[in-house]
Amino acid sequence: MPKETFSNLPEAKRRRIIDAALDEFSADSYGRASLTRIARQAGIAKGSMYQYFEDKFALYCYLFRLAGERKLAFISEAIQALGPDPDFFAILKAAIVGGFRLAREDPRLLALGNRFVLDMDPGWREKVMAHLGIKGESTIEEWAREGVRRGEIDPRIKPSTAARLIWAASESVGQELAAGKLSPDQAETEFTELIDVLERGLRPRSPKKGEKNR
Repeated sequence: MPKETFSNLPEAKRRRIIDAALDEFSADSYGRASLTRIARQAGIAKGSMYQYFEDKFALYCYLFRLAGERKLAFISEAIQALGPDPDFFAILKAAIVGGFRLAREDPRLLALGNRFVLDMDPGWREKVMAHLGIKGESTIEEWAREGVRRGEIDPRIKPSTAARLIWAASESVGQELAAGKLSPDQAETEFTELIDVLERGLRPRSPKKGEKNR
């Protein structure tokens, strides 16, 4: 996270540093990304970077947090557009639409996410997510628990199981997108179709003749 000296900078200078860092981390892996290039593009001395951030990891995490906040804003806007009391599956699909809308608006954020998926081992990704307090699968589980309560998900299915299935689908599509096997439009379509398939299995269903409720 940034030091107080960064927060005290004029907004235009902060913006230059953020844009330069986003350009660098979206164009190259974390390991190869260079603070020297970031400082040069931002028009500041490299030594100044250490006045604003503890190290490269702190800068990366700050950038990732900003990207996450922007994505959350787009997702929230898409969910709010559904109107009052949207159901679990409508929320999931709106989250997909909102996330990919942001990716189209600023492809650097898509590239940043792609590199996070491809260039870092799972342990490193978990370290970044833990540092930022990113919940990931547990957020979906909270939504699923509410979906069960509202009768939108079969009560015989544990919220954790529903969340695991959806998270696995998200990871699968995300990896194909990051590898360039899918375009953002194709990834959005495929993920939406996967949610449609999962919805058929997760929705409450009447027991078959002769079958007792468990």
